[in-house]
Amino acid sequence: MAWLHKFVKKMLSLKVRAYVKDYCKRNGLLTLSVFAVVTGCMLGFALRSLNLSTQARIYFSFPGELLMRMLKMLILPLITSSLMSGLSAMDTKASGRLGVLTITYYLWTTFIAVIVGIVLVLVIHPGTGTEKDGHHASTGPVMTSADALLDLIR
Repeated sequence: MAWLHKFVKKMLSLKVRAYVKDYCKRNGLLTLSVFAVVTGCMLGFALRSLNLSTQARIYFSFPGELLMRMLKMLILPLITSSLMSGLSAMDTKASGRLGVLTITYYLWTTFIAVIVGIVLVLVIHPGTGTEKDGHHASTGPVMTSADALLDLIR
C-alpha cells in the first residue's frame, strides 16, 4: 500500500498539476460544452423512456427553449455588425464586387433550397396518413399558474 501512496504522490507533482491547470484554462469552455452536450443527451434518452406527461415535457423543454430564443436573438445583430465592420474596412470597388457576389450566392442557395424542399415534399408526402380534424369545439388546454409564469419569461 505504501508504494501506491508514493506513486499517487509522484503523479500529482507540481508539474502535473500545472499542466492540468493550464489545460483547464485553455480548454475549459470546450470541455464543459462537451460535458453539457453528453449530459443533455443522456438525460434526454433517460427521460424519453419515462413517458412523461405533456405538462412535464413542457417544463423540461423550457430551459432549452430559452437558450434557442437567446441564440436567435443574438444572431441578427452579430451578423449585421460583423458585415458593417467588414464593409467599412474595404474600399468601394471591392465592397461593390463583394456585394454582387453575396447577392448571387444568396439567390443561388435560396433557389437550391427551394428545389430541395419541393423534391422532398414530392417524395415524402408530408401529412398523408393523418386524420383531418374538423372544426370541433374544444375547451383547449387548461392554463396553470406555472404556465403563466413561464410565458412571462418566454
